[in-house]
Amino acid sequence: MIRTLILACALVTTVTAASAERLRVRTGEHNGFTRLVVQIPLGTEWNLRQLHNGAKLSVALDGAVFETDTVFDRLYGHRLTSVSQKRSGSSLELAFGCDCVATAFLFRGTMIVVDIAPGQFLSPLALIQSKLAKRRPLKAQKQVELQPKKFEIPLLNLSRQDLEAQMMSRTLQGADREVVDLDLSDVGPRRSTAIDPEVIASDLTANLQVTSILDELRGLGGFLEPPFNSIPACITDAELDFDAWHGTQQFEHQVAYLRSELFEEFDHINTERALELAKLYAYHGFGAEAVQVLNLLPEQSEITSRIRAIAHAMDERPALESHPFSHQQRCDGITALWSVLIEKKLDPEAELYAIEKSFSLLPDHLRRQFGPTLMGTLAKAGKLEESRRVMRSVERLDLEDRNELNLARASIADAGGEDALAETLLSEVAATAMAAEESALALARLIEKRWSDRKPVSQQNIDLAAAYAVELRRSEFGPMMKRAHALALGLNHDFDRALSLIQSSTTDDGWDRTQSQVLQLLAERADDITYLHHALNLPKAVVGQLSTETAIALSKRLAKLGFAQQAFNLANRSEDKLRRVDRTRLRAQAALQNGRPHQALLELAEDDSDEANRIKADAYIKIEEFSQAATILSELGETGEAARYLWLAGLVDEASMEASGRFGDLARLGKALGRKIERIPAKPLADATALLEQSEQTRGLITNMLSAAGVTSSQ
Repeated sequence: MIRTLILACALVTTVTAASAERLRVRTGEHNGFTRLVVQIPLGTEWNLRQLHNGAKLSVALDGAVFETDTVFDRLYGHRLTSVSQKRSGSSLELAFGCDCVATAFLFRGTMIVVDIAPGQFLSPLALIQSKLAKRRPLKAQKQVELQPKKFEIPLLNLSRQDLEAQMMSRTLQGADREVVDLDLSDVGPRRSTAIDPEVIASDLTANLQVTSILDELRGLGGFLEPPFNSIPACITDAELDFDAWHGTQQFEHQVAYLRSELFEEFDHINTERALELAKLYAYHGFGAEAVQVLNLLPEQSEITSRIRAIAHAMDERPALESHPFSHQQRCDGITALWSVLIEKKLDPEAELYAIEKSFSLLPDHLRRQFGPTLMGTLAKAGKLEESRRVMRSVERLDLEDRNELNLARASIADAGGEDALAETLLSEVAATAMAAEESALALARLIEKRWSDRKPVSQQNIDLAAAYAVELRRSEFGPMMKRAHALALGLNHDFDRALSLIQSSTTDDGWDRTQSQVLQLLAERADDITYLHHALNLPKAVVGQLSTETAIALSKRLAKLGFAQQAFNLANRSEDKLRRVDRTRLRAQAALQNGRPHQALLELAEDDSDEANRIKADAYIKIEEFSQAATILSELGETGEAARYLWLAGLVDEASMEASGRFGDLARLGKALGRKIERIPAKPLADATALLEQSEQTRGLITNMLSAAGVTSSQ
């Protein structure tokens, strides 16, 4: 009995989870407003409730779950600060970071669009009163001839609340003129159903034209209709029917038959047989052969473009600029998997469950072929658990060559922080003699990992990289191995050979990155002579190609060695858009070293960090603004230095208040010496005694002052 109850509870839980509707929330930042879009089934009731600096979106779906993982991926403003749902089936709660209001409307029957824009929140009672205030004056002027006002086209940054207020005002004008009737619906949620076109009368006379005040709104379609990107519909599994591409007979028999039926009379191509043959080739992994068959067809169609895209993925060719599986990662089917394998990158809205499920249903030969690619793509996107599940699925297969799998396993280990395992796997593949391409790729990744960890490369691996660069010079791996060889030389402090190899090579994006890496190592590890030899002789074209990180590293080292103008030039490149604060501080430091303290102060006008304040203090000292410098040094906790510059500024009282330091003591002693001697003229003997005591105290203060100043008594 208990076992039956447990099974029943499990069944109810499973049915409940399966029936839960998952609603993905997409976002976008626009000029003047932030937009959220929620996809709902047709006919679903929904409601948006306004709150102070927030809103609640409710949908009439039992157990609905709002997927908000990627809400803030594309937002850069501060209008929306948080999105939450307390439990499945409850409302989606929005919190605003500004004085904003949210408005919502239904688009194409299945999309709830919520726009968040600056505006004033009105309670329901205040909203009703404002509408009545607008309507009453219009009713009082019912018999008066009213001149229609020009409807102002809203700007892009106009609040939707203001736009709705204008539209309501014009609608009420039309009702007062008895041109339109107001059939107001009840307060509450609306159904997401489109207007039935059959309700429009079809027997209207062609010469009859009915106009109203609402005709003034014509031409506003571009403003009233939201600017959605055109997203293609999902390709269903039944429409693609990939499982049927393999046929029912043995592969060689099908190929022989289809090739014999490929040409008809007068050498015309049998389109049906050509498509079957291309599908068969693509299913069994022969991508180049499938593309050759498709090129024979006189006309290309939607199905041929799908076969061609999959065939390109089979041969690991670069993805086509436009392919039919674009924007399909969000779909619930095998097309999501093909979209990932073709594009080799994971979209934030990708349906991971559909991708994993579709991969598990592929035949063994395709799982062997695409497993490492999918593992690397998931690992690169940070989906480590999913990539490990794919890895376990591939490891269960009978693999003759495990090098490609080990490369993917190394990527997963590297993404998961398992550095030792990643290096072990890469070293194992790199040492394999019978797999040149996989070994070369593993060696290049190993050297790149050594660069990330700032570790040296063994001489054996340096020689192996040089050998691969020569052996594979005519393949696509040749330039990659040559760059890896140069980087390995830089990691082993052989900067002369590394930079000579880079300068003798054709410059492209890959070489630009390698050059930046080697020069960054030069700034970090080279001795002063070697560093200055290369850093001061960089061609102007090379300086413009450096990464921001490398330019900052070179500039810091030059400033430290006293080459202010060269450091300023590297920190003042127009190409740099990142690390603005660091570059500003470097420019200020270089300007200060170059004798331009006022320019240094201008550079740091908006920077209140400790490092910037230290530079500001030095700049104030250069221009002899000692009191300003003392104030900054006191805020930095350098009380001794602050007392020194207060003393130099003549502010002895302020300097004497500092807790410690030589100049604080000097200021306090000087203040004590400057005190007025109290005389007693009426009592000469007592006056003389007091003078002797004060004289002795003065001599003691002078001795202490000389000691504090570092002057001995013999001086």
